Amino acid sequence: MADERHDSVLVVEDDAKLRLILVANLKAAGYDASEASDGYEAIDIATERTPDLIIMDLGLPGIDGIATTRTLKADPRTSAIPIIILTARSKPQDVVLGLEAGAQEYLAKPFDIAELMARVQSVHRTARSQKNLDQLNTQLEAEVDAKTRRLQLLYEFMREINLATSRDRILDLIVRCVEEMTAAQRISLLLRDVTGDTLVCERAVGIDPAVVDQIRVRTVEGIAGQVFRSGKTLSARAYGPDESTTYSSEAFLSTPLVTALETRDGIIGVLNLTNKTDNGAFNDEEIECIRSVADAGAIALASIEHRERLQQSVKVLLKTVGHLAEYRDEETTRHLERVTRMSRVLADALRQAGPYTEIITDEYVDLLVQAAPMHDIGKVGIPDEILTKPGALTDEEFNIMKTHTEIGKRVLSQALDPARPVPLLQMCIEIAHCHHEKFNGSGYPRQIAGHDIPLAARIIALVDAYDAITSQRRYKPALTHERAMEIITGDSGKHFDPALVEAFLRCQAQFDEIRGQYEETDINAEPALA
Repeated sequence: MADERHDSVLVVEDDAKLRLILVANLKAAGYDASEASDGYEAIDIATERTPDLIIMDLGLPGIDGIATTRTLKADPRTSAIPIIILTARSKPQDVVLGLEAGAQEYLAKPFDIAELMARVQSVHRTARSQKNLDQLNTQLEAEVDAKTRRLQLLYEFMREINLATSRDRILDLIVRCVEEMTAAQRISLLLRDVTGDTLVCERAVGIDPAVVDQIRVRTVEGIAGQVFRSGKTLSARAYGPDESTTYSSEAFLSTPLVTALETRDGIIGVLNLTNKTDNGAFNDEEIECIRSVADAGAIALASIEHRERLQQSVKVLLKTVGHLAEYRDEETTRHLERVTRMSRVLADALRQAGPYTEIITDEYVDLLVQAAPMHDIGKVGIPDEILTKPGALTDEEFNIMKTHTEIGKRVLSQALDPARPVPLLQMCIEIAHCHHEKFNGSGYPRQIAGHDIPLAARIIALVDAYDAITSQRRYKPALTHERAMEIITGDSGKHFDPALVEAFLRCQAQFDEIRGQYEETDINAEPALA
């Protein structure tokens, strides 16, 4: 019984001679035996020491064996201890009561000591197997819980990263996800700089911020450099400080950020994790989850960078293209400057109060200001004799002039890829197509009304109308700011969205200031009003 040495048995027996015999035989068999002479003492010892097995006499003084057994089984601290009852009572119901109280085995007095020892060994073996099974189940449950939690974190990360619209947000999500997923106490996220020869620490956890600012690793040096060059994940239980860090760790993981988009060698950085709270190495499942986070983060970062470059190119292009219709008329660009600046003023006023405060974010205002110069881009398709006519247009000419909204939409839509939409380009299309629609549905080209008209187009409609009223044209003189206010207020709910008119009245002084600041110096102004 060498495998059972140091297992403990508590003997509860009021007969001192029998108790002595039982304890002696148990010790001879290799058990650590203790004894109690009554139920109360047995409860105290069992609660304090938690023996592996209890031999319980039913006929105890004070509190009998059945009551003692019930008390032990009702206590979570002692409920799992197997109990063998000894009874001198011959009635079957006494045995049944003991078993119902929670005992695993019984033996009637007088008994053969060899039989008792065999029962002890059998019950103890069964109890130990059950204990091992319970521990295994607990371990499996913990592993399942951990895997489920990692998968949930991975799912939430993928969902949030798909919604991320900035580089900083993506970097924060990567670090937060791996920190929660692995409980790593030190994390560093290094990205390749513009030269492609150095990795710069962009995010870190568990590292002195003063040190973080200094972490710059050549791509040919250290563990991070090795991972960057090879594109392979490295994991080990222990390592010392290298060029990429000033600390050592009992376990570390370093994995590349690999993207399927067009970047040099497809690798844009390295993610390092060290020092798990459980002091263990990173297991295979954790490594796969971390690699998934790194790959998804890399693709998101590359997509953001690609989109930002594309949007910057679109901004430059739109700023240039927006003046084409104006230059055909030999007009200055003051009109576009005024419309752009007034659009920002009106959007800021709408953001402060009214029904559109949640829609008009900083990003929305930036897009609106960039898209505003494109409102009349469709005039590039209008014949010169109509576009530059000094007098009023005939009905036929006016109908041709109105087609500039459809032309603008058609021209801009050719640059729109439905599979990769660009918000700025989409807003340009909305403005160019709908800035002559009226709130009551009497505008053109579609005669849509109310909130069916895109908000950006409604804003430009009011701003463009104000500028047209207060600017001199070939066919009319400029009207005063006060007269423009009267006209716009009178058209609230007809031509203009009432909420926009209210916002305009709150910021009208800024409109007047912009009008004066960017007043035309060349009165060879605009073509006939469309």
